[in-house]
Amino acid sequence: MKKVLLVFIVLAFVACQSGNSKKTTGQAPETTAELVETTINVGGMHCDMCVASIEKGINELEGISFVKASLDDSTAVVKFDASKTDLIQIEKAIEKRGYSIKEGM
Repeated sequence: MKKVLLVFIVLAFVACQSGNSKKTTGQAPETTAELVETTINVGGMHCDMCVASIEKGINELEGISFVKASLDDSTAVVKFDASKTDLIQIEKAIEKRGYSIKEGM
């Protein structure tokens, strides 16, 4: 009986370990995210709906990890993966919603 139990334990251990081996599927390795944080000065913000619209427009882009627009200082703080999007695309998303990009203050 002890031999049967021992064989069962060994087989269970071997079966569990076979799933841990790293398998390659022929896919290219994933690129590491290059997170960039920037503050964009936005013109034309007047209310909370403006804030929500800007945040929604930016969040629709691929690679956005964080966005927070502020009515107090008319800015949008954005964290994004530079390998998936860039500042130009983010600014275009803001302008597409009817707002302007102001030069840094």
